[in-house]
Amino acid sequence: MIRNVGRVAAASLVLCGLVLPAAADGLARFKEAIKDAPPGALTFKSAKALGDNGFVLEGVVVTPPPDSTPAGKTEPIEIKRVAVEDFDFAAVDKNAPPSFIKMRIEGVLIGAKPAEGVDLAEIAGIDKITADFQLDYRLDPEKKTMSLNRLELDLVGLARMELSMILDGVTAESVDNPEAAMNDATLRTATLSFEDRSLFSKVLPAAAKMQSIEPGALVKIGKVMLDGLRVGQGAATLAALDALGSYLDDYQQPKGPLRVTLNPPAKTTAATLAGMTDPDEIIGALGLVVSYAGTKPQAPAAKPTEKPPAKRP
Repeated sequence: MIRNVGRVAAASLVLCGLVLPAAADGLARFKEAIKDAPPGALTFKSAKALGDNGFVLEGVVVTPPPDSTPAGKTEPIEIKRVAVEDFDFAAVDKNAPPSFIKMRIEGVLIGAKPAEGVDLAEIAGIDKITADFQLDYRLDPEKKTMSLNRLELDLVGLARMELSMILDGVTAESVDNPEAAMNDATLRTATLSFEDRSLFSKVLPAAAKMQSIEPGALVKIGKVMLDGLRVGQGAATLAALDALGSYLDDYQQPKGPLRVTLNPPAKTTAATLAGMTDPDEIIGALGLVVSYAGTKPQAPAAKPTEKPPAKRP
């Protein structure tokens, strides 16, 4: 599953990154750019412009370059529709990272065997996955602020994840220098929402089967791990752990999304957080709140009992 997310992201980079100057509108710029793409890397049935900085493609097929698998081949990715509403062509013309992108990729078709050795039909009874992907961000160079308005991955019928955040102290240069961003960028606010529609109810029993245990035992293992974080912690940490534990309890039918919000009371960088080990300290520095509609106070989870060894005849 994670590998597929990476492939969807790679496809979006192909669509956004292959751009060159000298064109009258967004579609013309894009068509000019793909002349330098490997033959067959990107095809589409129809296309239209969306002003100077956007375009729409229908019936898209992206064929990534051969990956590092022993077979040395990848399967084409079929995409129903790609809509790039706004793209910073001017920055790319100057060989700089785009300061804004607003795009949506719809109907990414992922088969039951997305990678070598992975069979979703056999593991979790999933014959195919249809995914939608959205990205909308804007960098303000003068204010050194990056607003990630939406990063969304929707695995249709399975789960949906949405992330938004605002970072201060971000420049165009730091986008290409993650180490500098770790030291300089500070988080103003962030929200992560995870909505499970049927993913856990399919994947968790499959994972339990692979380990020859019951799904309930696997849930207990997760809750025992959460219990290990409760000792000596304050109310904010315990509330977050209650929400996570309750979400695990309801894996078959969650009572709404799991939402994580971050509102740091002071400027906090990723480098600062890296030196923290105490859950209370980290949660306090981030202003972290975990919310779930089905949250209940959690009693310590009983450790799953192991099956006694079979008697020899």
